[in-house]
Amino acid sequence: MKFSYNWLQDFFEETLPDAEVVAEKLGLHSFELEELEKTDNDYLIDIDVLPNRSSDCLCYMGIAQEISTIFELPLKNYAPKQPAQTAGSIDGLLTTPISDAVIKNSDVHVVSAQIATDVTVAQSPEWLQTKLESIGQKSINNVVDITNYVMHVTGQPVHAFDYDKLSGQSPKQLGIRYAENGEELTDLTGAQHTLSESMMVLHDGNRALDVAGIKGGLDSGVSDETKTVVLSACVFDYLSVRQTSRALKLQTDASKRFENEVPVVKNNMAMDLFAQLLIDEAGAQVTDKIRYDDETQNNTGLEIQLTAQEINSVLGLDMTESEITAILERVYCQVQLEGSNFVVTTPPERLDLQIKQDIIEEVGRIYGYYNMQPKAISEGFNLPQTNTFIDVRNRTVDSLVQLGFYQANSRSITNNTQVELANPFNSDATTMRNNLLDSLQRRVERNFVHTETPCFFEIGKVFTGVVDGVVQEHWSFAGVLGRKKIKEKQKNDLFLQTKGVLETLFELLSVQGIKWKDGQGDTTAILEINGNILGSVGVNWWELNFEELVAAIDTTVSYVKPSKYPKMDRDVAVFVPMNAKIQDVRELIDSVGVEKCISVDLFDVFEDKENNRKSLGFRFVFQCYTETLSDEWTNGQMDKVYKKLSEQDGFEIR
Repeated sequence: MKFSYNWLQDFFEETLPDAEVVAEKLGLHSFELEELEKTDNDYLIDIDVLPNRSSDCLCYMGIAQEISTIFELPLKNYAPKQPAQTAGSIDGLLTTPISDAVIKNSDVHVVSAQIATDVTVAQSPEWLQTKLESIGQKSINNVVDITNYVMHVTGQPVHAFDYDKLSGQSPKQLGIRYAENGEELTDLTGAQHTLSESMMVLHDGNRALDVAGIKGGLDSGVSDETKTVVLSACVFDYLSVRQTSRALKLQTDASKRFENEVPVVKNNMAMDLFAQLLIDEAGAQVTDKIRYDDETQNNTGLEIQLTAQEINSVLGLDMTESEITAILERVYCQVQLEGSNFVVTTPPERLDLQIKQDIIEEVGRIYGYYNMQPKAISEGFNLPQTNTFIDVRNRTVDSLVQLGFYQANSRSITNNTQVELANPFNSDATTMRNNLLDSLQRRVERNFVHTETPCFFEIGKVFTGVVDGVVQEHWSFAGVLGRKKIKEKQKNDLFLQTKGVLETLFELLSVQGIKWKDGQGDTTAILEINGNILGSVGVNWWELNFEELVAAIDTTVSYVKPSKYPKMDRDVAVFVPMNAKIQDVRELIDSVGVEKCISVDLFDVFEDKENNRKSLGFRFVFQCYTETLSDEWTNGQMDKVYKKLSEQDGFEIR
């Protein structure tokens, strides 16, 4: 919004600093400076007033207050006094009925009306034309120009109606209601608008006169023949005006202000200025006012409590209570000190000051962020507690994506399961899913058109039944290694690949103690952990209880000093029966109690189908923290392993 430097000077007795200095300081303390434009005998300061400051700063009074605060310059007493009543009472001349629906929705906060008689509509005085032209406003006549002037000075839009054009006999109506669907209105520019029942209008009991808060109507507009004017200043709900403005694709200076909330406290000020200017510049006489107030609206400011310690802690300053008080009073707050607490009453037009953090920000911006020096942090930090479930879930997702899987997110609503919906969406969505695998299998089928090996996984809630009226639910974890057709001879290799994916994941997540048990039917294996069933694994799929998996993870982190002595490696290969499980063989090795062995890893599997046996290769790694191990000692430990394996039926050391 552009502001005239010369016009701003009218609000001060003292001469303002140069326009460049004023613009720079406004940019540093209050708003983003868009441009400083030099005209013939003036400067236009173009600043970006953001929505949080629109309630008080989309007008000259607000910007003048900002300049007064920043430069500590006193303002003139610019608040207009209520003009003397010279045209009698408004009673019997005008009523302002508001529909029950509008009141119920609180779409109107304030309605003020007054009548000016003996009005002379003429060309505006030079001072008024100059001010409006300085900000790009075209002069129309003294009455219309005064409405624009009042809005730009106070931020409260006002409107003038030709009293004689209102329908009916005295007392005439200037009411507010919602429009009827399809109701037509022609605005002051001649444009026609079709209204809907959600849009508010001002009316005279017979027809709509204008779109409330946005644009006046042509039928009741002021003309050269106007002698009696209805002065109107309303405060409409910002949301209602915004919705109407968007629906009609019509934005005006008035609607811009209403959309950003006009403080109710500005209403009287605007009406008094409006009336006084009509007296001074149009020779009018005025009646008293009629006014409606929505009692739910606050027009006295808020009371916010905070301490100097809170302010200094956030800003990194060491300001005294008197320094803080001085700054807050500069921004027109009322300040009382109760013990160590500041009790701050905000200016009623500052709708952006709602919580203590807003007050702290006010202190910081007036103090000047550029004046704040770097300061070492003295307070300690408390590390937030890790949410183990979320951490494991995120690591699971990352790990499987790195292994070539895609994450799926399926609908939890399905059909033909145990947990029924009380209000189903349709006949195909009546129950909650009891597994993830079904939807993953369908997803794999759909993706065969893109790839021959689509791999998907999902982590999500499943709902397995209802016990004593309580739905049984838990987080499940499923995955599928998609293949178009799995031949019998491929099943073993594919299962080992599936098992490899899971064991790699378990190792990355530090899951220990999982036992693989034989499955039945399509289930190749059952996984157990801590005596509980973790889930099932097929040839190319798995579905596990993710909550049980997370619960089994030991999140304790321990650090061991690395040994400075070298490692010793030994390998052993052993023939075992074809049906022997690797896990059983590994447990057999562990039962030997080999000393100083830091790891045992399976590195080779070879199947000798002719003799119905298979060869397993294990690598042992030995290391000591106090000395270098000898070959003789290491070989002695391996002899224990050879002896134990050789004693088993069907086992043969290669």
